[in-house]
Amino acid sequence: MKSGIKKDELDKFLDKMEKPDDWWKTLHDKVTDTDVILTDKELEMIERITGGHFPDAEFNPFEDYIDFFTSEKMIHPVSDRPEPKSRFTPSKWEAKKIVKLARAIRQGWIKVKDQVVDKPKFFAIWSKVEDEAQRMNHIPAPKISLPQHNESYNPPKEYLFTAGQERQWRESEVTERKQNFLPHKYPNLRSVPAYDRFIQERFERCLDLYLCPRVRKNRINLDPESLIPKLPNPRDLQPFPTTQSILYEGHTDKVRTLSVDPTGQWLATGSDDQTVRVWEVSTARCVKVIPIPDIVHKVAWNPNRMISLIAIAS
Repeated sequence: MKSGIKKDELDKFLDKMEKPDDWWKTLHDKVTDTDVILTDKELEMIERITGGHFPDAEFNPFEDYIDFFTSEKMIHPVSDRPEPKSRFTPSKWEAKKIVKLARAIRQGWIKVKDQVVDKPKFFAIWSKVEDEAQRMNHIPAPKISLPQHNESYNPPKEYLFTAGQERQWRESEVTERKQNFLPHKYPNLRSVPAYDRFIQERFERCLDLYLCPRVRKNRINLDPESLIPKLPNPRDLQPFPTTQSILYEGHTDKVRTLSVDPTGQWLATGSDDQTVRVWEVSTARCVKVIPIPDIVHKVAWNPNRMISLIAIAS
């Protein structure tokens, strides 16, 4: 028998104070009118279900598939049941349905539409005003991006893959690759073989042309002054920095250019004092000074991490 007593918020608060360890995992069963305390195993099961996992932690959804059927012809088949006779005899109910429809057509209850032969229609393409406007608002197809240095038949050495990079590229997914081809180096243009992905790329280009939507965006007349961002209040920017952590000292004239190597450990700077200095970024220590007979306009590190090389323009 059910007790018929419903607990209000005060009773729930008293239970929470008396049983602080069990009140948060206690549920009320409406069928039996009793309070049920969940066990640790049930709590773990609920946590796995809410996390999108299987309730049983020992269940393996990726077990090895056991192929029941085989391509080899077996002596005893799995099922040698003969075909039923009903598959070879015409259906009695379908015959009655056809007779009923034929009688309705003869009596005139069902009207059969006359077959209309589609005739070719000829009309002027640009005869209407809206067609003329549509022609004027034609959106051209997007252009293919120009080839880069790594797509050349004789690319620079830093763009070629090493054995480890090539193995990693082949083992990765197609969608995760930064480029969909392997750069190769050939001595001349006559040695370049036929491109094996030509048809695939043409097919993907056609998909881009007739599946990707193109939208014409109308130019909006805006006041240039409204585009200028408003400067924040200097009080909102406080506290201002008061401590200088790193200082790179050594150049005696204006520094025109700087470049960080791909590893982020070294920094190269060029100055009007006709020197190029290499610094350690974390400690601001000058490890090398390279004298140049003219003003240095540009320095740049080699993008390949395996080769430490600096290009200097003066």
